[in-house]
Amino acid sequence: MKNIKTYFWVLSALMVFGFAACKKDQPEGGKGAPTISRVRTVSKADTIVGVVHRITLDSSSVYDDRTVVAFDSTVAEGKLNNQYAIIGENLLTTTSVSFNGSSVYFNPALVTDKVIIITIPNGTPFGPSQANKLTVVTKYGTVDFNFSIAQPPPTITSFDPLAASTGDIITIKGTVFDGVTAVKFDDTPAEIVGTPTPTQIQVKVPAGIVQSYIYVTTPGGTTKSAASYGFKYVIYGDALSAGWGGQGNGGYDGYGSTRNYASTEHPKRGPNAIAVTVDNGYGALQLGYGGATLSVTEKGLTSLKVSVYGGNAIKAGDRVQLVINGNYGAAYPIELKPGAYTDYTIPLSAVGSPATISEITFQTLGVAAPSTFYVDDLGFI
Repeated sequence: MKNIKTYFWVLSALMVFGFAACKKDQPEGGKGAPTISRVRTVSKADTIVGVVHRITLDSSSVYDDRTVVAFDSTVAEGKLNNQYAIIGENLLTTTSVSFNGSSVYFNPALVTDKVIIITIPNGTPFGPSQANKLTVVTKYGTVDFNFSIAQPPPTITSFDPLAASTGDIITIKGTVFDGVTAVKFDDTPAEIVGTPTPTQIQVKVPAGIVQSYIYVTTPGGTTKSAASYGFKYVIYGDALSAGWGGQGNGGYDGYGSTRNYASTEHPKRGPNAIAVTVDNGYGALQLGYGGATLSVTEKGLTSLKVSVYGGNAIKAGDRVQLVINGNYGAAYPIELKPGAYTDYTIPLSAVGSPATISEITFQTLGVAAPSTFYVDDLGFI
């Protein structure tokens, strides 16, 4: 114990004398004008693939390890939130560091006469309109160095509406949309409308899109929307989804009508629509679901979206009513427009707030018989 105490006393004394010596001998730095020869990286992230991590004596987990290691690579462009070393001469008395005229914080403890360690913060200006200059000011002068700031990748925070028709305008919101060059719905290009801003883009929905992710490309890269555009759950695109309508894949359909699930007469999008010809004034398109329980909460469903077309013998003012799970007490009336499609987005709260979905019915309300209406792009958002 006595030896241990003596060791720590000696170590402490040496540290005190060492600090005192460092302070006394600390150089004042060069007194000439500052110069910059290059900017280099300080570190990089390394990935070690397939590392076995022991959990218990008889179990383990295998996953990649990511570590930060020292790395010296000269760069001509910096990225936001990355750390760099400015290499030069006569830098010890630095009072200011800026990129494109925007000052950045630096820790004096990380400055020597030959190196300044800095991190480029968010908000540092970038883009073709900037001077692309790194400026260091010291007690003895100022130096400019050609150095650009890379545009960070864009981010998509939201888009509205969540589902729409071909040619409708979608507003995409996010950050760093500067210089946007392309917007795609999966692999399908979309037309950009008007002048985008750094936080908002408006585009027209391309033809043929039922469900897809949205991709935005800028000089900083390409980003993908977290949520998909279009339906969260599709019942009918160009055919009934599995489990619906009794078309060889479960479920059932009806009633008081003739139904054609592959009609090519009036599709809204794609080759097919559902043609429903009623044989009485209250005939219907009824689609029963025969698959596993369709939970509204688990799927995150909030509204039903559908497009309807008034066909043969349908006149202005004719209507059908939407009924979910046979709850006719919470039916929602929909007007049919002769010779044209009308898009409807109906909150589930307006049709009884069902917890699950097992049946969807579009029942005519006293129309002339026979008459025909068409249904396309049916699903939930």
